[in-house]
Amino acid sequence: MSRFERGFNPVNIKKAVFGLSLLCLLLGFLPLESVSQSLSSSPRIAAVSVMVDGQSSGEDMKKLIPIKEGEPFSLNRVSSSIKQIYKTGLFSEIQVVKEGDLDVRLTYLLTRKLFARRIVFQAEEKLPRQKLRVNISSLREGTFFTEEKLEKAAEELKEALIQEGYFQPEIETFTKKDPKSSSFDVFFRIISFKKFVITEISFSGDVILPEDELRIVMKSKEGKRLIPSMLAEDITKLKDVYSANEYQRAEIEVGKVRFDEREGSVSLSLIVIPNERIEIVVEGAKVPLEILRPIWETRIFEDWGVKEGEAKILGHMRKKGYLFASVTSSIEREDNRMRVIHTVTPNEKNKILKISYNGLNYFAPSQLEAELGVRERTPLLKWIDGQRLLDLPEEIEFLYELNGFPDAHVDTNFVRKRNGVEVLFFIQEGNQQKIQRISFEGARSFDSRVLFEQIGSSEGGPFVPLNLQKDMEKLESHYLNQGFRGTEITARIDEAGDDLFSVTFRINEGNKVKIEKIIITGNDTTGRKAILRELRIKEGDYARSNGIRESKRRLERLGIFTSVQIEEISLSPERENVVIKVREGKRNYASLGLGLETATKPEAFGIWDVPWRLRGTAEFIRSNVFGSAGQASLVGQYSLADKRAVLSWDQPYFFGLPVATSWNTWVEQIYRESYTSDGKGMSLTTIKRVSEKVTFLASLKWAETTLIDLQIEPNEVDRQFSPYSVTSITGSFIWDRRDDPINPHRGSFLSLALEKAFPLLEDESNYIKTFIRNQHYVPILSDIFFNMTFRLGFGGGKMNIPIHERFFAGGSNSFRGERFDELGPVDEVSGKPVGGEALLLLNFEVTFPILSALKDLRGTFFYDVGNVFERIEDIALVSMQNAVGFGIRYRTPLGPIRLELGWNLNDPREERKPLVFFTIGNLF
Repeated sequence: MSRFERGFNPVNIKKAVFGLSLLCLLLGFLPLESVSQSLSSSPRIAAVSVMVDGQSSGEDMKKLIPIKEGEPFSLNRVSSSIKQIYKTGLFSEIQVVKEGDLDVRLTYLLTRKLFARRIVFQAEEKLPRQKLRVNISSLREGTFFTEEKLEKAAEELKEALIQEGYFQPEIETFTKKDPKSSSFDVFFRIISFKKFVITEISFSGDVILPEDELRIVMKSKEGKRLIPSMLAEDITKLKDVYSANEYQRAEIEVGKVRFDEREGSVSLSLIVIPNERIEIVVEGAKVPLEILRPIWETRIFEDWGVKEGEAKILGHMRKKGYLFASVTSSIEREDNRMRVIHTVTPNEKNKILKISYNGLNYFAPSQLEAELGVRERTPLLKWIDGQRLLDLPEEIEFLYELNGFPDAHVDTNFVRKRNGVEVLFFIQEGNQQKIQRISFEGARSFDSRVLFEQIGSSEGGPFVPLNLQKDMEKLESHYLNQGFRGTEITARIDEAGDDLFSVTFRINEGNKVKIEKIIITGNDTTGRKAILRELRIKEGDYARSNGIRESKRRLERLGIFTSVQIEEISLSPERENVVIKVREGKRNYASLGLGLETATKPEAFGIWDVPWRLRGTAEFIRSNVFGSAGQASLVGQYSLADKRAVLSWDQPYFFGLPVATSWNTWVEQIYRESYTSDGKGMSLTTIKRVSEKVTFLASLKWAETTLIDLQIEPNEVDRQFSPYSVTSITGSFIWDRRDDPINPHRGSFLSLALEKAFPLLEDESNYIKTFIRNQHYVPILSDIFFNMTFRLGFGGGKMNIPIHERFFAGGSNSFRGERFDELGPVDEVSGKPVGGEALLLLNFEVTFPILSALKDLRGTFFYDVGNVFERIEDIALVSMQNAVGFGIRYRTPLGPIRLELGWNLNDPREERKPLVFFTIGNLF
């Protein structure tokens, strides 16, 4: 029995190859009959088997072996197969056992690389586990595990513990293997450590500043535990204090540190070296020194520091509208003190009245401004950023360069008027360079027409060297997407006359590669079928790069893998294996949310006098159920307004069709101002995304609702105390072009939903409802945004729409001049809202920054107009309600936290009281 191993030694391989060569040489001297007899009795492969971690492998692992039964035995082929398997990166050790002489049986013994699934810290005392985890770089969750990495990670953990104030730590490590996969759970048991309390912090050196002023910014204090990482932060804060006092180059070091292990105490000293004092003076204008101080924090050439300071001051002044500001500077020295003096002459503050162009022939003015984004960013010219205005000549020159004008030059002339400035750009376009001819050399697989479609340059179009580089990248991408590997593309440029050029793309085509095998690893729970249906490649296909990329994207979109890697393993110039390595995430997720709500309506500003009660949400999610990438969830909500339990099943396919599907079943009790209802129902929703921005939805729903507490007259509803059943089908269309669906600034959103309720199994429903929502987000200035929301809903049919299916409005997310659901028709007796069959709402908002230091904190002014109407024919502009208000909001990853005050302008002036709204999320 022979054994071949990997990590193999290249020396051994060379010896084997030499041996085979010598054997071939000796065979050459044998008689022909002997050679023939020898070949007829040469060894052949009788069987190939694969063992992974001591267990017989599945079909996927066998696909890694290029050697097949019945083929001649070759030592070179065995060595080559070991190399190919090693390239997959899946195994830490590879051995091949050979049995038999003529009938050779090969057994591949593969040892998987181990992965760290979880890293767990165990200690009797509560530790800052997240900080410890961040400081361990050698071993992270989801990465390869080795004993060497574990030893390094233990040392890193010791250092991290010391930095967090746990000195002389003793650590024990152990691992626990997952029997179903090649993953390990890694445990760090922190057995013991010592903590030291600070008894004294002293300052030495040339301290200069009062010690009390220094100590107040420090978190490390006498009587508290010594935490080196905190002390490092304190030193940074102390440097900031010195910098604010004009000692920008102050150095602070930790001096003597004395530990008393018996008392568990420590004393330490901080050495202060203030270096020279640098006083920065700005005369003639208000300029924040914070933009200048960082220039002098390190040792620099003084002339450069002065010029850099002047540039920052001019940039600041121009942004404020002082286009003609000027700065002169000087440096004064006295003992250990340096004064940097900037004298600013601001001149008058200007607003831009007009921008015009002289010499503009190639572009129309509107086209030029559209290309530069001038009007888009600043629709009102008088608000244009002065620095941006002075940057425009360079941007215009670059735009001309991109259109074949390499010598374009732009000068700026300002014409002062009594109430502002007119800006005139003098443009010398120069000659445009063009491409006379484009040709392709060496392209055997595609004709010129196909290749022309791939590039941006065209015959008769502008000659731009930068675009030619992009064209070569596009051609290379085209070949990759058609399955070619190793294609080399260069461009030759020849002059063809005055400002005319001929471009020849030289293409050295590589080999067209086919996928021989697709190997999937890491899917311990996920079924192979669930992965294959997401792939846009298959065995026998050409190795198209766009198909491989799309396959990776679709696997990641499933949401069940923490890592997806796709590697191409070359078998020959024209064949390759594709190895898909996935790492499955956690399958169980549970959450609990708590909040506050009030049982009564807040009146004006007196919300602190209102009794608050808890509300909560509990959720459990089981992902990748049955290994199909499906997800089951159970959600429970309890509050004064709603009590609901929802059981859901979501899956990415619908009976094999590529349509995401969601099944929902629920029971609920809903409290509204006019009624309380019990309900139950079920729905099936299919979702089809035709692009990143366009989605279609279709839903079939059955619901049964019983009104159990009616606060309005019974004649306003169809029935009370008996169920009302609705069966409906809904089609929806969504077109989302927002830059961010959570915190949008630009773009638009359009949705349209059409619902048809029809009688089924004695159901009482028979109506149609339509709802349209459109939103637009437009920048007014660089950080000021305007957005508009339009909503239109209407319905009707052979039967009245039941109250729980009517349109309601009012509250923080619809009309901020009324409380929740209180806009529109009301019951004549109780004054409670009854909803309507039509709704028309418009919301206008302007948001702006409040503090430059808090970029996520913003202010807003809003104007809401609209109403709810009893019938479609009742819609009239004279019946619209109007509300105005303002508020603040703070952007978070979950959407903005909004606090707003609104007034209904239709109320009599003496009765107008502000309504307070506190909400999380955008207006919808």
